[in-house]
Amino acid sequence: MRNAPWGGYRWLIPVLALIAVIELIPFAIMTWYSVLGLSYTDPTLKGQYVGLDNYRQALGDPELGHSLLVTAKVMLALPLEFALGLGLALALSQHLTLKKYVLPIMVIPMILPPVVVGLAGALNLNADFGLIGIALRQLGWVSTTPLGDYRLALPAIILVDVWQWTPFLSLIFLAALLSFPKEPYEAARVDGASSWQIFRRVTLPLMRPIFVVAFLLRFTDLFKIFDTIFIMTGGGPGAATEVLNLLAYKINFRFWNIGYGAAVVMLLYIVSFLVSFIFVKVTAPVRGT
Repeated sequence: MRNAPWGGYRWLIPVLALIAVIELIPFAIMTWYSVLGLSYTDPTLKGQYVGLDNYRQALGDPELGHSLLVTAKVMLALPLEFALGLGLALALSQHLTLKKYVLPIMVIPMILPPVVVGLAGALNLNADFGLIGIALRQLGWVSTTPLGDYRLALPAIILVDVWQWTPFLSLIFLAALLSFPKEPYEAARVDGASSWQIFRRVTLPLMRPIFVVAFLLRFTDLFKIFDTIFIMTGGGPGAATEVLNLLAYKINFRFWNIGYGAAVVMLLYIVSFLVSFIFVKVTAPVRGT
């Protein structure tokens, strides 16, 4: 009986082996490349060991700082998606008869591949033949395609991401709202609480663990955004929409500077890990409730 609790762990061996193959081994290879001077376009970089030189170069590279700032700006999609998703979920929870008609329409954007979403966004925002682009130009809000404007390209990408992923958060929030017990709401109404007071004092506390999970899901997805931006702008105009993933792609597969590119990828991993770790630690009391 003493060995019984450990007996189940042997069934984890295949899973751990699979994780080692598809996760740990590539990670180890990337770590090794990051300390090499390796480039297919620079004949002086033939794979020699350079220690932390690539990391020093990356940390002093203003282009990396700019890409980090652009990535942070993309995160502005999160509060928009949360607000719209929660509002839509609250509306549907009060009108359940509409759910069977609205839900099939809601899931369409989130099941589309990012490439399709990027193409749809680029076409619709085109000022010459896109419905949204033409409307914006007729209203005098833009004089050219928004994706070609240094100031408007990133907000346009954020709005496309909001359009695609707000339904996802709305479905999560709706499922949570429908699963909550009715007793706290009935007690609040008996005590004469208003709708706003019920939302603030009952709904929001119950939703906090759901918010944590939803935030982690969307944060990790936004942090690694690549496909949609690559299709819509390719990181342009200039570097207005060049997020960290696009910068890493450019260094590795346009300039073929593999060693430096690997160091950038490792820094990207470290940043994402630290943000996720801090968020999980800070919200641990909330998730434990």
